[in-house]
Amino acid sequence: MEGTGLIRSLSVWGLRQLDMTEVPITNAEHEHAGQAAFEAFYLQTSRTLHGYLCRISRDPASADEILQEAYIRIINAPATDAAQRKAYLYTTATNILRDRWRKQKREREWAEQTHATESVHQEFNLPIDMSAVFDQLTPQERAVLWLAHVEELSHREIGAILNVKEKSVKVVVFRAREKAKELLEKAGFRGSHE
Repeated sequence: MEGTGLIRSLSVWGLRQLDMTEVPITNAEHEHAGQAAFEAFYLQTSRTLHGYLCRISRDPASADEILQEAYIRIINAPATDAAQRKAYLYTTATNILRDRWRKQKREREWAEQTHATESVHQEFNLPIDMSAVFDQLTPQERAVLWLAHVEELSHREIGAILNVKEKSVKVVVFRAREKAKELLEKAGFRGSHE
């Protein structure tokens, strides 16, 4: 059967729950339902995941590649409910990004050993003060601020995505907020509540 692999892959979107003995469903109908469910999930999550990856990686091109790879991996993942699926997606994307950073670090070290240097600067079309703030935050600080304030995830969800304990997330979020606040104040930005 030609569509069997796709049908098996798309079963992650909840299609395993269909009882094939009660209502006869053709492979084409099953495949179409899985594609529709995946498309809905993609439309719901892709924009915010891309924004998260852009801010964390500072490279929109890498963010595009990581986004695609994360969705490919989630298609082949075991079936989960919607909340777990989103956490799995963010965890997968974060891990892919970390793997890229490790690879880039190894390549940088190799280039330094051979006396080759190269620098790349990315512009994110953020106001200068915000770009400077984001540049001074660590990747973990950028990640937790993004997940907490843009994605509005709970500390438990952030911990699952970043593979950190929930109590540690609370501390990192607090410290990242304080650091960002201090950096913004140094840049001359004053909050509206003052």
